[in-house]
Amino acid sequence: MSTTSLNRHQFVEKHFKRNFFLGVANGVLFNFAWAFTNGSTVLPLFISKLTSSNILVGLASTLEALGWFLPQMAVAAVTLHQKDQMPLYVKMAFLRGGSFLLLAMVVFFSKAVNPFCLLIGFFFLFSIYALGGGLAGVAFTDVVGKTIPQGKRGSFFGMRMFFGGGLAALAGILIERILRTHNFPKNFGIMFTVAAALIILALLSFSLVKEPPVGKRPERGRFRENLRLGFETVKRDRNFRMLIWTRVAIGAYVLGFPFYIIFAKEYLLIPTSIAGIFLSVQMAGYLSSNILWGYLSNNKSNKLVLLLSAICSTICPLLLILSILAEIPVWLYGSIFFFLGATIAGLDMGYTNYLLEIAPEDRRPIYVGFLNTIVGPTIFLSAVGGLIIQLTSFAFLYSLVLLISIVSIFLSLSLGESLTAD
Repeated sequence: MSTTSLNRHQFVEKHFKRNFFLGVANGVLFNFAWAFTNGSTVLPLFISKLTSSNILVGLASTLEALGWFLPQMAVAAVTLHQKDQMPLYVKMAFLRGGSFLLLAMVVFFSKAVNPFCLLIGFFFLFSIYALGGGLAGVAFTDVVGKTIPQGKRGSFFGMRMFFGGGLAALAGILIERILRTHNFPKNFGIMFTVAAALIILALLSFSLVKEPPVGKRPERGRFRENLRLGFETVKRDRNFRMLIWTRVAIGAYVLGFPFYIIFAKEYLLIPTSIAGIFLSVQMAGYLSSNILWGYLSNNKSNKLVLLLSAICSTICPLLLILSILAEIPVWLYGSIFFFLGATIAGLDMGYTNYLLEIAPEDRRPIYVGFLNTIVGPTIFLSAVGGLIIQLTSFAFLYSLVLLISIVSIFLSLSLGESLTAD
């Protein structure tokens, strides 16, 4: 072991407990905040108060993920040569925290504002918040790869999701009460303000992580050169190539993601306030599945995590189609949100940990940035889902989602077992 590697190993061990705690706290707070801006319940209901467009409902529900994915290849190209990633994360923390706090204030005090102006203000400020996440995304993933050893990553992400999901599940009860007892837009203003406070605390937590020294990084190259390196990596590394296809296929659940609650409201005539209960069910799925995902990631394989996530994603459209064909109990329809939560948790943990395992340290930003940039455009699928509903029907949309989900199962099976890259 070289002197640099030895010093890095000692640094990681020395600061492991601190970094693990701060990283987990960051995830717990973000997951708690996510309950108050949830893309399958809260945001669809908020946007539906301002517009009847299902396309805009779908777009709003995917903005955060879109902002996370799209800029990452460009960021990776710029930061690939940099040994320290935390300065970029800290700068983006100020941008994200400030923009979301301003968004919360705009909604809270917007009673007399024209709905169209409020809609424009929401999309503008939420887009800045989301884009800031994408600009910080490569730095975040690289720092996690440096500070959290492979054998601890399942526990790391599992605890972030488990405790954050538990708080989010409890938040569902509070959200139901806020929606029921306060008028629009004050009810959403209250929820967004709570989310803003939690997001700022989450960003502060990860900003305090101690980043270890890193070995040699490639020389700074032009964006085109790094993009070419990304394509060459896809051709050369079969596991990486199949991971991209698998991530895209499982992630296609977002086609129907924001419309389960809209279908329940418009066709099953379920009261709007029950969105809080459905959110609690989703968080329960997110929470309980993480026990399994964390164990499998640490002790079995992330391939298995992705496979089971694909199976969970298949159950959701299947249940909605069943509700079209026959009358089913509300609790059975509500279980869709349980499997949505399990899908989201398993996909996030499985693909992130699989990627960290196969990516060489000196090229990790390229692996992370290239995959996330390729996956990014699929986030538009929710807006596409809204267009499909307007042109056809819920039945057609969810039949399509079901077909893609089945394909994702076979793609998950085609993944090779990952090898340790550390």
